[in-house]
Amino acid sequence: MQGSQTNVTTQLGARSRAWTTLGLAGLLLGSAVAGHADPFAEKADLFLRQQIAAQSLNRPVIQGRGQGKLRSYQAGWGNSAMRAYASHGNNPPAPLAAPSYTSIIIKLDSPLTSQQQSQMQMVGANVFSYLPMIQSVAVRVPTSYVSQLASLPFIKHMSADVKVSKKDEFTVGSSGAAVAAQYYSVSGQGVTVAVLDSGMHDSATHDLQNPATGGSRILANVSFVPGDSSPDDKCGHGTHVGGIIAGNGADSTGAADFHTYYGIARQANLVNVRVLDSLGSGDTSTILTGLQWVVDNKAAYNIRVVNLSLGHAVGESYQTDPLCQAVEAAYKAGIVVVCSAGNQGRQQDTFDPTLNNEGYGANYGSVDAPANDPYVITVGAMKSFDGNRGNDRIATYSSRGPSYGDRVLKPDLVAPGNKIIALRSPGSTLDVKYGAANAVPVSRYSTSLLGTSPYFTLSGTSMAAPVVAGAAALMLQADPTLTPDTVKARLMMTADKWTDPSGNPDPCTYGAGYLNIPSALGSAAIAPGPAFSPTVSQDASGNTVVNTTGTIWASNINWGGSTNAASNINWGGNANAASNINWGGNINWGGNINWGGSSDTVDPLSVIFGD
Repeated sequence: MQGSQTNVTTQLGARSRAWTTLGLAGLLLGSAVAGHADPFAEKADLFLRQQIAAQSLNRPVIQGRGQGKLRSYQAGWGNSAMRAYASHGNNPPAPLAAPSYTSIIIKLDSPLTSQQQSQMQMVGANVFSYLPMIQSVAVRVPTSYVSQLASLPFIKHMSADVKVSKKDEFTVGSSGAAVAAQYYSVSGQGVTVAVLDSGMHDSATHDLQNPATGGSRILANVSFVPGDSSPDDKCGHGTHVGGIIAGNGADSTGAADFHTYYGIARQANLVNVRVLDSLGSGDTSTILTGLQWVVDNKAAYNIRVVNLSLGHAVGESYQTDPLCQAVEAAYKAGIVVVCSAGNQGRQQDTFDPTLNNEGYGANYGSVDAPANDPYVITVGAMKSFDGNRGNDRIATYSSRGPSYGDRVLKPDLVAPGNKIIALRSPGSTLDVKYGAANAVPVSRYSTSLLGTSPYFTLSGTSMAAPVVAGAAALMLQADPTLTPDTVKARLMMTADKWTDPSGNPDPCTYGAGYLNIPSALGSAAIAPGPAFSPTVSQDASGNTVVNTTGTIWASNINWGGSTNAASNINWGGNANAASNINWGGNINWGGNINWGGSSDTVDPLSVIFGD
């Protein structure tokens, strides 16, 4: 990777980014493909250009997930296809045998007027979702007329409405939540966390109830899944996430019980915003609608935190990606946004003893969107090695930074995420498929063998993010005046600095360190400005530099009292020392990045057993 962003090119590796040899100048800035001054090529993101290029030749749509698919794209019908499409000018391509439609998220230069909507309808574009929080609309349009739609002058940018997927007892102990509850007497009471996920199922457990009233602590239930208005969790992912945040252990607390499964913020409230279907998948436009609801209802339910254990591959800069822009809008509304980093941290799926990352290779640059946005709190996953927190290690699947394209240093911190016990959703997809192995036996926590266990084990950065969301709820109960920036800053400043078993720090794996909730609660630091994550680059000597200039992490910023950012947050000793960033042997800074691997797809459930 060169020092200049515009010179960076890459191959698309297993579970890696969907950037191609078009170059970052075109991808990040919306430049015309292959030099053509075509409105579509100028305004469309990578995923949409790939999709239209494929469909214009009546080819299968490229999903942007595997090296094999990229090779076929480059060999014979890739860039040439886009050039062929661009050469149509203002005339649409010849109709396909079977008409196809494309869902697009359109960024507007101003609020949509009725006249503008009529103009879109003239080229067959129908609005199916209004997204005012990012001044956008989601439309369906005949694929053959996308170029004409792009030519409308009030359209600033077009992004594919890509699929978003979930990112799938150790938790409480390793995060310090138990110490926090005892020493600081905080439980998240009065704070509401919004969970954008596959829904929540609380009728089979008492763990999400208020023991004083017997009522549910889920204050609101809504579903934005197309064609399914039920907020119930048919996947099994969202219930587990909600339990990590706010489970109170009621169903494992009793005379016959000898082990209780607590969440992080045991008295926090939740709002259940269902945006993923029974398979844990959803369109970006659906997630955007859910985020809009959260912002609109922030005051009604005192929503202070939102958890997104989901994401999609990076297809454009965070500055134009619709999902990134939406989470920024939530952040600007005063909501702490917590995102899972993603589960693409392995360079390959097969074990090779010569590789790092426990024989799977570290897949740097694999953080998903919206976790690549510098304003959110991005969380990677740790795993227990021998029950001693000091020996905990990074989970091999936890996605690594920096973010591809923008080179934002991610994750921001890491938290427990492997083999996490939380709530089960009986009869859900995960329960049916993995219940025999992952349902927690009653005998594991109780001498009573009656009844069915409401607990389930899952692994992934999806499980690590709600640990941090719960930590944020505890902090906000302790001090409701905290801003999202101060919450993020305190979490990062107080995180325990971490290294691999050989003592090597790696900020693109561990971020600022390992979550320490008691230390975060004890911090008095106040962020003097936006706590956006820094970027990384190379200096003239080829050293890797963490760019803190102009950020709150700069050494000349005083955080109040005697706390100085430079001495409290670094990414491995000296933030500007190249030796402190371990990029791994698979990265060649002098040329292209070889991401390795050959798998075309990633099963989002593949890491539920954890390693």
